[in-house]
Amino acid sequence: MAGRDPLLPNAAIVARREYRDRTRGPLFIASTIILMALALGVALAPIAIRYFDRQTVTRIAVIASDDALALRAIGVADGLLNIPPAGADPATWEKTFLLERATDPDAAEGRLLSGAIGGVMKVERLPTGQIDVQYRTNGPADGVRSQLVGFAAIAIGILDWTATLPADAQLDPFLTPRFEPVSINAPTIGGEPVDQQQLASRAFLGIVFVVLIFITVVIYGMWVATGVAAEKSSRVMELMISAASPRQLLTGKVVGIGLAGLTQYLAIALPALGVLAVQDTIAEFILGPSWASGAPLVGLTPDLLATYGVFFLLGFTLFALIYAAMGAFVSRPEDLQTLSLPLSLLAMVGYLSAIVALGGGGRGFVTILSFVPPFSPFVMLARVMIGQVEPWELALSIGLLVAAILVVAVVATRVYAAGVLLYGQRPGLRAFISAARRA
Repeated sequence: MAGRDPLLPNAAIVARREYRDRTRGPLFIASTIILMALALGVALAPIAIRYFDRQTVTRIAVIASDDALALRAIGVADGLLNIPPAGADPATWEKTFLLERATDPDAAEGRLLSGAIGGVMKVERLPTGQIDVQYRTNGPADGVRSQLVGFAAIAIGILDWTATLPADAQLDPFLTPRFEPVSINAPTIGGEPVDQQQLASRAFLGIVFVVLIFITVVIYGMWVATGVAAEKSSRVMELMISAASPRQLLTGKVVGIGLAGLTQYLAIALPALGVLAVQDTIAEFILGPSWASGAPLVGLTPDLLATYGVFFLLGFTLFALIYAAMGAFVSRPEDLQTLSLPLSLLAMVGYLSAIVALGGGGRGFVTILSFVPPFSPFVMLARVMIGQVEPWELALSIGLLVAAILVVAVVATRVYAAGVLLYGQRPGLRAFISAARRA
């Protein structure tokens, strides 16, 4: 029996050959260098964003017919919009909003249209005593800066109301309110809920992790399918399948190409993670101490990294087995385009569902998809990154994913074994089923 002959190729030999062939090519080296540069750019992007945000100063012209109301509006808005960040020195910190009094509405409108100023705030007191604030801007009406001005408008109304009270009202001066959103579904570290900065960092890293899994599944999965299809079109598979069992060939193909992809992945990810680890130091050197806080690695724990590693390996294994069966089924590499679209759509559904989960939406269907392979590697990882997931939920999701891999491995092996006989046949569902039954 060929499968019992130790001199014939086995899974380890096939895996080593696939790894060597994939990693020695100039295309592999060039793509690794390009992707490494892109990963480093992504890792440094938060510092660049904070750098340009630090340089951005929004000038707002305040228009009011009442001089006292205009001065009051400027004072309140300045106090609310220009709160120094934590750790900043108020003496050296530069304001991000500059408010100035404007007396000519037409001239202020012209400056706004030309881009000389970022907004015009019109403050008027209606006959009913209500304060009417209109904020005109070149940016989106629901943007972050517009929302901040909206909070300032509420404070202007409160302060104006307190100013009109009788002198014996004995009210304390108006103080800027503190606002802190708290999620009841926030993850915990050591039993304590993570703070908002850690939660934002986890959401950022969640997007990075989900994107990496999606790219890995699509690119390296196609590597597996293309390698199998190329061997079949050149009739090499006929010789190989007579020298080793289909299970050995399939395992070797998935492991070898998977290791090649993992090598490229580590070459890309390790430098980027190194930059992220020292991002605060880089930010402090470039931007100063007041802008150095808030690195994306805040809140990242070994448990999260381990969870990502588990779903990364299991997700790739599941899709790689499907791609390998697809490659054995077609007669030419060109036919892969016909069958790769459904698999890409499956990965895309998982990716988009994970993005929805990271945004806190779609709780019902997101929870269901976090247990359903092949979507669970994306969605459950997203839930772990930004929400409270019970241990039994994580164990159930991983268990179902492992069970799906075992079932797919059996089916993929049967299709792989029969695929060598399907030369010249048009790919279709019936041929798939028939090949699996005959194997």
